[in-house]
Amino acid sequence: MAGRLFKKSIIVTGAGSGLGRSSAIRLGEEGAHVLCVDINPDTAKETSELILSAGGASTFYQADMCSEPEIIEMVKQAVDSTGGIYGLLANAGIAGTGAAHETSLSDWNNLMDVSLTGKWLCAKHVLPHMMAQKFGNIIFQSSICALNGFPKLVAYTAAKGAIAAMTRQMATDYADYNIRVNAIAPGTIETELVRQTYKQRLDHAHSDITVDESLAQTASRYPLGRLGQEVDISNMAAFLFSEESGWMTGTVIPVDGGYTAK
Repeated sequence: MAGRLFKKSIIVTGAGSGLGRSSAIRLGEEGAHVLCVDINPDTAKETSELILSAGGASTFYQADMCSEPEIIEMVKQAVDSTGGIYGLLANAGIAGTGAAHETSLSDWNNLMDVSLTGKWLCAKHVLPHMMAQKFGNIIFQSSICALNGFPKLVAYTAAKGAIAAMTRQMATDYADYNIRVNAIAPGTIETELVRQTYKQRLDHAHSDITVDESLAQTASRYPLGRLGQEVDISNMAAFLFSEESGWMTGTVIPVDGGYTAK
């Protein structure tokens, strides 16, 4: 399958569902060899099979973003199967709600382990391969929470803000190796993870409104009048991995229907 990313091997974490799955499929459409990674091997396999059934190239792996040995093995298998790694989409993450005084230490640590430390570990272990080959492309999934405050999301926002800072730092550290590092900062995208977050928030507040009603209220706050769709983010990932964005690094790009422009 020809395309902008023809035969480029790209690891996508959290590829079993949501933005990870949609981005993996989109990269496959552009000709990439997509290495679908998820803590759930069955959903990773499903994504990989969707890419293969459409004529693309794909492999799947199981890896827990809280386990450095599993991440090391994931990278080793990826290199062994494709001969090198062109790109990493560090997408895997979990939801979490609560203001600072409401968040337990265990909940804080769990979210940071998966959504921040796991992304850093993936980058840490693909970077030596990219440095040796003198090219590479890393995309972190962040959020507009990194740019604007949102009610009662202290751990989630802290992780996303740290990802934005890590993106800028790594872009300067590895530019000499021709490695680009960028982050996507989505607004509210109606994925299962987002619906789960909204449900947790409504349950905590003992609210009578439904998740759909709450999402509709959120959509009304966006200048374009709608929530984002998975394709809005997967299209940005394909662009950032392509040579069309070849002079972009260290950027944190809002894809948010104009929310941060207000």
